Amino acid sequence: MFGLFPSKTTKSTPAATIGPLQGYKITDVERSRKFGVAANSFSMLRAKASEKFKIADCRVYLAQDGTEVTDEDYFRTLPPQTLLVVADKDVIVQTDFELMYGAIKATHSDLLNAGELAKRFVSNNQPEISKILIDAQRGRDDLIRRSTRDEHEQWFEGIDDRVVKTKEEVMKRRGQDRVRGYFYKAKDELTKCAMYRGNPVARELIDEMIELFRQLLAGFDYFSSLFDRSCQRRIVVPEETIGDAKDDAGDETDAKRIPPKRLKLLVQRSLGRGCRIEQYNAALCSVRGDFRCMGLWDDVRCRYDSHRINPYANREALILFQVWNLDHQIEISRTVLPSILTNIGRMVSDEGEAAICKRHKRKGKQLSVITYFLELFTLHNLKLVHIVCHDKGSHGLVSRGTIICDRCAEYLYIKQFQLKLQSSCKDDLP
Repeated sequence: MFGLFPSKTTKSTPAATIGPLQGYKITDVERSRKFGVAANSFSMLRAKASEKFKIADCRVYLAQDGTEVTDEDYFRTLPPQTLLVVADKDVIVQTDFELMYGAIKATHSDLLNAGELAKRFVSNNQPEISKILIDAQRGRDDLIRRSTRDEHEQWFEGIDDRVVKTKEEVMKRRGQDRVRGYFYKAKDELTKCAMYRGNPVARELIDEMIELFRQLLAGFDYFSSLFDRSCQRRIVVPEETIGDAKDDAGDETDAKRIPPKRLKLLVQRSLGRGCRIEQYNAALCSVRGDFRCMGLWDDVRCRYDSHRINPYANREALILFQVWNLDHQIEISRTVLPSILTNIGRMVSDEGEAAICKRHKRKGKQLSVITYFLELFTLHNLKLVHIVCHDKGSHGLVSRGTIICDRCAEYLYIKQFQLKLQSSCKDDLP
């Protein structure tokens, strides 16, 4: 009573095979009668099914595909409310599809006959149809391989910049535009907050972080490699997590006076070995330019095999590629930027305990700029997704950005980088 004592197990069903009591739906072969039953084991379900349909030794099948359920282990994998067909051992069971097909055939035979004729035509003319399909694929492959404006002029319709000569250059700019958008979004939200306007120390910390972001993005060419099929490094799914990532910035006044291309070279020269951003400076496509959706933010891979695209193939595919998104697993507006502002607030707080490095239990000196950079701008946190797989709801992930002290590897790397870049900038300027 009231579930206070365990129920007795039957002799035919060992205690180890009894699961929770769940509801299932059972029906006969003709689907003329349907019952709902509760069972905690396959043997219990069979006993109840035998009683309902008056079948002494019944067999049980999945209505959807006709699979026979024969043991407790498989039965426990079925979700509640699964529809099961109960039949005598010598009865042939039809699936739901087969029954529906028979019903349609009885009332719409002309339609199905047309389908049968088309199927027969394809079967009888396989060599010719195969040749047509092969020729069509060859034509598409030829267009994909073409790169320059002269070779595939139609692909460049609407792209007025005559300086851009190849598809790869166009796709590089598309990748840069996406990442630049994230930079300006971050800069806008960080510099328009009340703390930035009202607290000089907070303003200095935010300005330094923004300038570091700008310099790093310049050094990696705003990740122009993302959509560039000519890039040698490729990545499918970012797997490695980031611990103490590394980077640095230089003297702000001098660095801003350096042209972007020159700044890119100076930053690359100053990064040094072991920069963990470098692994994400990669293309998301194959050498042909084929892209595959990476799935919902919390999925390992896309659930839909059809979520593929090659924007290098034709103008229509290039336009359609615009609705594919770079989705932040750890969200920018809901998570990453609020984390930055929260930690900046701790750094400028009057409370001594607020700005403490959790790792070394020491006074914080800076925010983990590289960790935030990876979350905002790189494939460490970005997934390329078809519009169907772009979940705009709350992801519920937490930023790993934090306050760091002078013993943290990331802090030491940043300072070393800043010194190198500042020295390079001085040497470069007249």
